[in-house]
Amino acid sequence: MSTHNKQCPRFYAIQTLACLTLGFSALANAQSLSTPFTGKWSIDLRTPSERKENVDCGKAVFDLSQTGTRIVGSHAMATPRCGRMNDGGEGTVKGLVIGGTAVLTVTSTRNGQIVLGSAKIRANALHWQVSEEIRSGEPEGDSGLILYSGVLHRDH
Repeated sequence: MSTHNKQCPRFYAIQTLACLTLGFSALANAQSLSTPFTGKWSIDLRTPSERKENVDCGKAVFDLSQTGTRIVGSHAMATPRCGRMNDGGEGTVKGLVIGGTAVLTVTSTRNGQIVLGSAKIRANALHWQVSEEIRSGEPEGDSGLILYSGVLHRDH
């Protein structure tokens, strides 16, 4: 038996292992792309008693559109009973996806406040956290009604 024939099974095993590795890598990439940030995400901010009373408002919403690594969209928030509102609107959210994290700026249409934050998708939920205020709103001390942190779920 020649040396070449003895090494062929080893070559095919290495080739098969390489193909499997590439296949699993492609599957992992496809799975990460199958959960983009695109969608309408919301969190109910009402207390259990307010939910039981079916109180209006009390919600924060991100409506995001991801194209490649770019994200644009809207953020809106209203206190329970609609006492204070940030209506959001097109372009109030802008950012980039870096790795599996969306780095976003959010602008309040209520008072002009701008914050920088990050979002990750874990277990089909959007985990949002503000990291810093870029610009305070006016008048001073007035809340821009931008969600500071929370776990939002995709609206269906």
